Amino acid sequence: MKFKKTGLIIIIFLSFLGIGSMLSNIQSREADQLLEAYGLSNNTRTIKINNSQRVSDLIDYLQKKHPRSAIQVHLVEQDKQSNQTLVWANHNVVSLPTESGRYFTLDNFKGQVSFAVLGLNCPIATLKTQGNQYVILHKQYYSVIGTLKHYRQMKQDGYYLTTGSNQPTGQFKLKNYQIMIDSSPKVIKQIANHYQVKAKTPVFVRKHQIHQFSILKELVVIMLFSLAAACCNLLLALLDWQLVKKTSLSGKLLRNWLLNRGIRNMLLELLVTLAANLFLNWRAFYSRPHALVWLLMISWVFIIAIYAVSLVYLLRKDQHRAGITK
Repeated sequence: MKFKKTGLIIIIFLSFLGIGSMLSNIQSREADQLLEAYGLSNNTRTIKINNSQRVSDLIDYLQKKHPRSAIQVHLVEQDKQSNQTLVWANHNVVSLPTESGRYFTLDNFKGQVSFAVLGLNCPIATLKTQGNQYVILHKQYYSVIGTLKHYRQMKQDGYYLTTGSNQPTGQFKLKNYQIMIDSSPKVIKQIANHYQVKAKTPVFVRKHQIHQFSILKELVVIMLFSLAAACCNLLLALLDWQLVKKTSLSGKLLRNWLLNRGIRNMLLELLVTLAANLFLNWRAFYSRPHALVWLLMISWVFIIAIYAVSLVYLLRKDQHRAGITK
């Protein structure tokens, strides 16, 4: 019987891995769209400003006219040989996954120093000294704080620089960049009207709008894995019931035995759930790891409920049968 229980626990663990893998597929598909646009969301629109204004002029305008609106801007240099993207935001940015170091935080846009994050195959000249790495550009040194992970949806030869009103990159000319703005439609429209340009929808947003219902298959598979785990717990309840019937326990002793067995099973499966969470975070990609925690915990509560309901049903059925016999 121990081998049967061990086998069922292993199946529950594998089912939880399957549930987490499907969630990873969903989030990876969403992240594919984000990564293709360098970390921007599906609200992103592009504009092109052909005048002599500097990047800092745009940022000053955004801070003055839209101080309470969440805005993130990526300025992609038009020179195809450059692969440079300037990043600015007035709120926490969508964090791209890094192989080493970290991606930008809100504080990196506020000071007078620009920072860099590199793609794995970025060919730009760098200098390593005293344990630090720097990008050398126009006789300026930019501290490298991270290197991006390899994902096929993301440009591997690009690099990112922070920009701000008082940073060196803020002096670059707007006309050399395609401007991607991630904010509410109302704010983007106001920005486009101010500069008398037309806001366009990037390709990655159009693709996501077309395929927005493509996660239905993953949701069905998640439900099937959950049912498989629930069936395993139903079988565990039957095995425990068979075991307790061999002991000839009854009344309060029977209920206490079932309660103790249920608590042990609940704690064991909680450990299985935590193990699945650790393994999935190690091996799979999640843009929102907390969603995995919630999904696994909901699955755990579901199968524990199946186990408890099954034992309660068997106990009442046995008591009813005993009453008829008397």
